[in-house]
Amino acid sequence: MLNIFSAYEGTEAIIAFLAFFIAIIVSLSFHEFAHAYTAHIQGDLTPKTYGRLTLNPIAHIEPVGMLMLLFVGFGWAKPVPVNPLKFKHYRRGFFIVSIAGVVVNFLFFLLFTVINILIILGRIPLDTNTSIGLFTYFLVNFLLTINLSLTIFNLFPIAPLDGFNILTVFFKRDNDFLKFLRNYGQWILLVLLISGMLERAILFLYNLIATPITIFFTQLLF
Repeated sequence: MLNIFSAYEGTEAIIAFLAFFIAIIVSLSFHEFAHAYTAHIQGDLTPKTYGRLTLNPIAHIEPVGMLMLLFVGFGWAKPVPVNPLKFKHYRRGFFIVSIAGVVVNFLFFLLFTVINILIILGRIPLDTNTSIGLFTYFLVNFLLTINLSLTIFNLFPIAPLDGFNILTVFFKRDNDFLKFLRNYGQWILLVLLISGMLERAILFLYNLIATPITIFFTQLLF
């Protein structure tokens, strides 16, 4: 992950790293808050009891997971504890809570894609020759990149990712395939990460999604 900053030197590298760090904290905090908030409105008070019904990053960031994200490119936040049995409607509630995080991340991607295009088109004046202007430019770009990457990553149907939880809504709990993913999901993710297949898959899907959306908004806003 550190190779992201290899193109920068001195003050520019420090600004880029700071923007990247803040972008990760914001993206993960909103992702986890989305899970907590939707669980709360579905009738489960567990997230509130554990202090997760907040945007305070301290409540959501897991130190080891954060360091892994910064230096390896793969990490995690603290999972939001929920009790689906408390939901007003079990399956619907579980689906809404499971998908909430990636929905927020995708909306952030759309928002910051639009902001980035407006900056490029000069609609939002930004002087990148200043530290604040350069930081803002980096922050916007990292926010759109990280949020789409989180959306794609978390939608993989592998335990313990959100995609797996979404998948379980449509099958019986004793389904053999789900049992396999539940028992070996973490090992599958580890193999995909070490082999580089995970990174290649995310990059392929990222370009597949980001390119047409960027073109669409550019034509719309030009």
